[in-house]
Amino acid sequence: MTEEKLLEISDLSIDFATDEGVLNVVDRLSFEVNAGEILGLVGESGCGKSVTALTIMGLLPRPSGRVTRGRVTLSGLDLVDEGTDLGTVRGNRIAMVFQEPMTALNPVQRIGAQLIEAIALHDTGTPDLHLARAVELLARVGIPAPDQRLKEYPHQLSGGMRQRVMIAIALASRPELLIADEPTTALDVTIQAQILDLLLELQADYGLSIIFITHDLGVIAEIASRVVVMYAGRIAEEASTTDLFRNAHHPYTRGLIDSIPRMESVPKSVLPTIDGIVPTLADMPPGCRFRNRCGYASDVCVEEPAITRIGLRRFSCHHPLGMA
Repeated sequence: MTEEKLLEISDLSIDFATDEGVLNVVDRLSFEVNAGEILGLVGESGCGKSVTALTIMGLLPRPSGRVTRGRVTLSGLDLVDEGTDLGTVRGNRIAMVFQEPMTALNPVQRIGAQLIEAIALHDTGTPDLHLARAVELLARVGIPAPDQRLKEYPHQLSGGMRQRVMIAIALASRPELLIADEPTTALDVTIQAQILDLLLELQADYGLSIIFITHDLGVIAEIASRVVVMYAGRIAEEASTTDLFRNAHHPYTRGLIDSIPRMESVPKSVLPTIDGIVPTLADMPPGCRFRNRCGYASDVCVEEPAITRIGLRRFSCHHPLGMA
């Protein structure tokens, strides 16, 4: 039985106009999200993860940012077509949890006002029903004494509680797709685990599709069934989470996996790292964008590698690892 595609990104390229000229931030990106699955989108800062998410939401900064090619479709609806009414999609069918809840929430509005505003935007019910729904949502995301929390300001809540409020706001209109952009980065390990467990529960209860954006493959191992690894605006590798960790084909993916701390590691030993730094957008090398940091690079890497497909796996490398 084939899985139903909910979101499909096809050959997407995004440019930004800057003082240094026009910079390509995302280059011919393609992937899809199936109904009811959690997809991990992984890569270092600046690789284009968040820009891709903002494009899906129709929040790409204008006029500096623009889609130069490709499509983003939600159940066949083109989200980058200027004729599409994104007001009926954003927050209603697709919602987003941003990385830093203290800046995403309005510091001078009470939690209740912000949550009820999100509910009322897509619901024609009465104020009393909106209030009841707000209490229900806060309780569902694990916030104790929700009636009291509605009266409080963001600064009165802990980081984990603020992130739960953001999740409640995102769920206000029962979206089909939830984009979680680094939702656990600013949290300690214990609270991080609680947020991951909450997202898994909500995904099961509501049948959500989730795009989970992070730079941390350790987190991805806990939550995602499939992973897309990005590097410098391009796809490096895509595979099921199990296959990716068992046998990564791209040297960049292997470097990320090797750098994860492990329980069996010798105490105080130095973790493996990936040599070099990500090239700047204004100075991308020709061919493979990872070649200046890759221990397997050769003369052929000055040519851009084609994307190779083997079953459900994709990778873009002239010297793939772990191949029979």
